[in-house]
Amino acid sequence: MDPASISTTARVASSVARPIIARLFAREGQGAGLVDKPVRLSGWVRWGGEKQSLGKLDMWKIARELVKAATEANPYEPPVGSDEREALADALAETLAALGDLEMDDVQAVRLGHRELARRLAAARPDATRDLSGDATTLYDSLLELSCLHILHFFTQRSTFVAHAQVAQTRLLDETLRLLDALVDRIPRPGSADEAFETRYLAHIERKYGKLNIFGLDLSGPGQARWPLDAAYLNLELASHRDGGSPSANRRRAEEALSGCNRAVLRGLAGSGKTTLMQWLAVCAAQNSFGDELAGLRGRVPFMLPLRAMAKEPGLPGPERFLGAVGNMLHGLQPDHWADRVLTSGRGMLLIDGVDEVSESERPVVRRWLLDLVHLYPEAFFLVTTRPSAVETHWLAEVDFAEFNLLPMNRHDVDRFVHRWHDAVLTAMDDPEERVAVERCRDALRTTLRQKHDLYRLATNPLMCALICALHRDRLTHLPERRMELYAAALSMLLVRRDKEREIPVPKGLLPTEEAQIQLLQRIAYWLIRNGRSEAAQTTAVRIIREKLPAMPALASPDRAEDVFRYLLLRSGLLREPSAGMVDFIHRTFQDYLGAKAAVETEDLGLLAESGRDDQWDDVIRLAIGHARDGERAYLLRRLMELGDQAVDPQLRRRYHLLAAAALEHATTLDPAVRAAVSLRASALIPPDTPADAEQLATAGDIVLDLLPSPADLNAEQARATVMTIARIGGEAALHHLAAFQRVPDRDVRQEVALSWPYFDARSFVEEVLSGLPADDIVLYLSSQEQAAGVRLLHRAPHLSLRGQLLTSGLVAALAGLEVSSLVVEASSAVPISLPSLAPLGSLRRLVVESCDVVTNPEALAECRAEELVLHRLPQPADLTFLERAPNLRSLTLSSGYGVPLPAVPLPRIGALEVDGVLTGESLPDLAAAFPHLSLLKLRLTCQSYQSAVDLSPLAAARRGRIEVTLVGAGKVHGLDCLPADRVTVRHEGRTGPHGRARLGLLRRRRA
Repeated sequence: MDPASISTTARVASSVARPIIARLFAREGQGAGLVDKPVRLSGWVRWGGEKQSLGKLDMWKIARELVKAATEANPYEPPVGSDEREALADALAETLAALGDLEMDDVQAVRLGHRELARRLAAARPDATRDLSGDATTLYDSLLELSCLHILHFFTQRSTFVAHAQVAQTRLLDETLRLLDALVDRIPRPGSADEAFETRYLAHIERKYGKLNIFGLDLSGPGQARWPLDAAYLNLELASHRDGGSPSANRRRAEEALSGCNRAVLRGLAGSGKTTLMQWLAVCAAQNSFGDELAGLRGRVPFMLPLRAMAKEPGLPGPERFLGAVGNMLHGLQPDHWADRVLTSGRGMLLIDGVDEVSESERPVVRRWLLDLVHLYPEAFFLVTTRPSAVETHWLAEVDFAEFNLLPMNRHDVDRFVHRWHDAVLTAMDDPEERVAVERCRDALRTTLRQKHDLYRLATNPLMCALICALHRDRLTHLPERRMELYAAALSMLLVRRDKEREIPVPKGLLPTEEAQIQLLQRIAYWLIRNGRSEAAQTTAVRIIREKLPAMPALASPDRAEDVFRYLLLRSGLLREPSAGMVDFIHRTFQDYLGAKAAVETEDLGLLAESGRDDQWDDVIRLAIGHARDGERAYLLRRLMELGDQAVDPQLRRRYHLLAAAALEHATTLDPAVRAAVSLRASALIPPDTPADAEQLATAGDIVLDLLPSPADLNAEQARATVMTIARIGGEAALHHLAAFQRVPDRDVRQEVALSWPYFDARSFVEEVLSGLPADDIVLYLSSQEQAAGVRLLHRAPHLSLRGQLLTSGLVAALAGLEVSSLVVEASSAVPISLPSLAPLGSLRRLVVESCDVVTNPEALAECRAEELVLHRLPQPADLTFLERAPNLRSLTLSSGYGVPLPAVPLPRIGALEVDGVLTGESLPDLAAAFPHLSLLKLRLTCQSYQSAVDLSPLAAARRGRIEVTLVGAGKVHGLDCLPADRVTVRHEGRTGPHGRARLGLLRRRRA
């Protein structure tokens, strides 16, 4: 039997398992709640010793009841045969009997967790499963884990000590048990139609999305057109505007940024990797292969919902129509209400792609549809993608959607992409000489991208990077450097050279020249653009071709329109069949390029300009400027300016003028008067006032740099936004402009300058910007090996923040001479790190370690010479005895979600203490004993249970210094009268609601 089905069978309802497991343990005596230490497991079990009340037969009966409950969950397809049930019960009884032999107490058992406890029990009786079959062993493992889950739940409820000491585990286990009950209803029953369909559906998702179409790889042969997703996927960076800080400071790799996030809007330009990220999430969900950072998404069922496909029919679909609306061939086979059951259970993952690909008038309908889905299925995971300008900021903020921007690839990402693209080509080659040629091509491209910034800027988009890789190899390292030329070369490569070089014959009677194919493809593209569509019915494409063929007799007669369309679909490399009977372009970029060419050739310049109010036309208009002749180009730009001048809405005026400025990138020749007029209107958009203004202004490219005012003419907010604009434009010219902001007095502006580092070559940025940037009051953020190498070129770097994986003994040695006074180590929440000795940093005064729960050797901090130490996210248990050896430590900040973290030994040198923890009972721990010489104590305590009573009288033992206490979620507060009013401040903060609002108040003391 399938192991997954056996495992599912073992999910017995808690109401069945709980009373069975409870019979294993002795009842708690009257005084059990007063013990001052945990009781050994042997003291709880009802067998062994002189007072045993549970014999071997009783143990076997209990195990048999568990086996019976599991096997009766599916009587039609039992997981094990009847002849094996007694042997299975024997094995389970023998293993559970080992519980009394374990040398641990109940607290230690709870800390282990139910899976590790099951492993320890099984290891204590290694021969228990010797005679069981594979299916019976699988069911044994599941039942043992379930039993251990209830055993630990029993311990957490046994005594006051355990409840106080293990509140985090108690809450976790209670929640797990509730989920276990719910899973009986949520997860398809073994052998049910839901289970069978879900298995088939997930396999289909894995097959469909498990490979990518990577541009240019099909030149190596028909088998290389699709790239395995696990080899192709790059974990790109996302930026958020959280906490009101700079987006540049809130850069995180996608997996880290989405960790713990249940709803998100992802913005990104065409070709930036939005759909690839969604595809990767869908495949990981289908494989149930998420890493620790996205562990919360394990067990999800993905629904890939491209809006361009769903917009074909009137009205957006409900769950039962999801599969049908996107053309999934399994839609007719899904059991009734299956999708609703998946989403209601919280297992659904809704990946909604391309809000920008529906017309602007339909986006309010999309928003209402999304709000309805969130209200109906609040536990489902939602990810919505769009181009940056398609919807306003905080579009879905009312239902708590986080917002992220998908950032361009940095130099390290581009380098990795180039390596992976060429590695994919090498997989199809056996000839040693050909392999050497590809490796030389790869190395030559890396050199070219370092030397030519304009080309590198194009390569920061994954689609364009793939196109550059393909053209570089196809043209024997000779590359065009402008976007329009790259597109033209790509079309030529795909439409003609590929089939010639692969010696693919042309169907008899057809003469598909490059120009003829482009004429037909651009008519299909323009139809899609004018109709606000991303795909069309194949019958529509055939009709468009048939209408054009009379003007192209050399290609084919009109009655062969179907053959011509089939040739374009199979051979052009530009069209694909996303679902049965439909057709679209391999990427929206090619659709916009060809559609823009058609618009210019049909002289629809007025329509192009009028469409500037719709963001779907942005790239079409810019590319049309490149396709147009001088007179047409001047007319189109003038018309854009006129429409902007006439617009009453300031946002619409800004949009038209900015679009005209951005289009100048493609105007190779232009009437100087028109260029000056466009620049004049662009200058009215300068300086930017906000980060959003900066992002938009940067789309106009290098033209903006010469229009930017000097720092002396800007206020602080304008200067910050201007720095952001310069950084987003990038390049050598931008680096020179950025250097002008080195000496700005405002600290936040200079901090923004430092945050621009990832947008430039790491070494050049150090030499031209950081070397002259006063750094006494700003933080340098290091996120790559290149930056870590670059910082060594500086004379001073007082304040550093770096990713934990970068902190090596070699880097510490390099930093020793940079007068580092404060250091923040930002460990990834899922990747363990080992800290090197920080003793060489003799000038270090403050050290902050985030995510201490992934630090494998916290004792290394004992060698740190810092006076102030901040430790966030301490694990449970947190061993802080090493702090006794820290030579200069005077100020300490501790935070944990597992209680109030305190050292086991007194620390008399600590004068200032700040603790953020969870209060597990009414009384505070004895802080005065642990820190006898405090002059300042700040406590922020979150109560375990809402409106818990809290006794603050232990604070009276602190005879000196100020004390500030913030209680979150407390009810009654005792002991206030014991505290000196002149030294102690106590505040009460209500727990935050769904929109982050909190209640805060000062508690009054009762007067005698």
